[in-house]
Amino acid sequence: MEIIIRSELPAERGASDEILRKAYGGDAEANLASALRAASEFNANLSLVAANGSEILGYALYTRVMVTGSSIMPAAALSVMAVREDRRKLGVAERLVRHGLERCRGLKIDLVFASAIPAYFARIGFRPAAPNIKPNWDLSPDQFSVFDLSGSHLAKLTGVVTYPASYHAR
Repeated sequence: MEIIIRSELPAERGASDEILRKAYGGDAEANLASALRAASEFNANLSLVAANGSEILGYALYTRVMVTGSSIMPAAALSVMAVREDRRKLGVAERLVRHGLERCRGLKIDLVFASAIPAYFARIGFRPAAPNIKPNWDLSPDQFSVFDLSGSHLAKLTGVVTYPASYHAR
């Protein structure tokens, strides 16, 4: 099976949303993805699918966020990600994350945040964002991690990660 990571096409949004619904057992993440796609901050280059031909196996959506505090810095957050149940344990999720990080690097985004499964993201190179950086929404500090693509910003940065209003429209 050849798995390609690429930008999601508008016609594939239904398939991506269905993967989110099945993975999370409801509409919340699919609704979030729809709201984020409709937002002014949406960047189609950060809406990724894992595909085998025309079959969508997984989906990841990165959203632009802003870190304010000791300095102001644009960043991104991995807002939603899921892989079809019958395609898990094949490295699809990790490929979506790593490809997303490279896309962010290409867009000159130095920090990428994630808000779930800290042990999984630590394997990929994410580190705890706390105590110096926190999100602008209620989240346990141990669930919030960051990947510093620059290799140097995290040590000197403090502040709040501001997610777009559409993020809270679940």
